[in-house]
Amino acid sequence: MSRNILACLAILAVVLLHPVPGVGQDNAAEPECLKGTIAKVAENALYLKGTNLPEESAAKRDLMILLDKDTKYFDGTKKITREALQPDQIVLVYCKTVGKDRKAGTVRIIGGKKL
Repeated sequence: MSRNILACLAILAVVLLHPVPGVGQDNAAEPECLKGTIAKVAENALYLKGTNLPEESAAKRDLMILLDKDTKYFDGTKKITREALQPDQIVLVYCKTVGKDRKAGTVRIIGGKKL
């Protein structure tokens, strides 16, 4: 009986101490949300100015974020096209890191200049 209890406790210890993939690790596949002002819109890229990165607390940076056919665009809750993006609009960009670049999944206008 005591051997069974010890065996169960050993198995329980192994299960509890075994690391779970993705927990407590820096997972590059998780999307990040960036807030910035549009400086320029190109065919395959969005240029933001004055962007705060999550890992940096004070410095604002200018960034280039890749756009592709899967990127979705919104003005608030209304779906729009890439052509509706204009300089000086404030946007939230949900993006993933792809190599050294960021690729936008969703771009949402939240303020700034309106047409």
